[in-house]
Amino acid sequence: MKTIGLVRHHRVTEGYPTKGWISASDIEAWIERYDSSAIDVKPVELGQTDWTICYASSMPRAIQTAKSVYEEDIIVTDLLREVPFPTINSRIRLPFLAWAIIGRLVAPFSKRIQAQIKDANQRIEVLLNQLAFENDERVLLVGHGGMMILMRTALKKRGYTGPRFRHPRNGMLYQFEKSEVRR
Repeated sequence: MKTIGLVRHHRVTEGYPTKGWISASDIEAWIERYDSSAIDVKPVELGQTDWTICYASSMPRAIQTAKSVYEEDIIVTDLLREVPFPTINSRIRLPFLAWAIIGRLVAPFSKRIQAQIKDANQRIEVLLNQLAFENDERVLLVGHGGMMILMRTALKKRGYTGPRFRHPRNGMLYQFEKSEVRR
């Protein structure tokens, strides 16, 4: 049986902008702060599974999280990097929540965002194909919320069973298993 554990990085200390009206350039500056922010390390319950290998996104928050939960060597990879936060070129000012909603609404119609999602799905396929040919039976993947949602879909298509989630929680294990069919 192959087991894959997904863990979203610990909570980032740079919170979401909550006050005032902000511009698209303010969001870009916030993304830069978020990407370089420290994380709030908390214990992660990894269950009884003895993980044999750990992969982490190459983004600092994922690497730090992986180091806090896995004591052996970690394989750092760009294949698990987050899908970029959608930005809109505009001079208008809106509350952050309004920008987030607009980003979600325009995503299905934005060629740029769709290309980023397609790229993320291709990276997931490359990683899962690579894992299929390795002998490691218990693989821990530390990454980001958006990638975890895409990863869950890819794992389900490959016959894995695991929990449902809409918005993965920081520092929580989501375990997926696939029984090997023997002939």
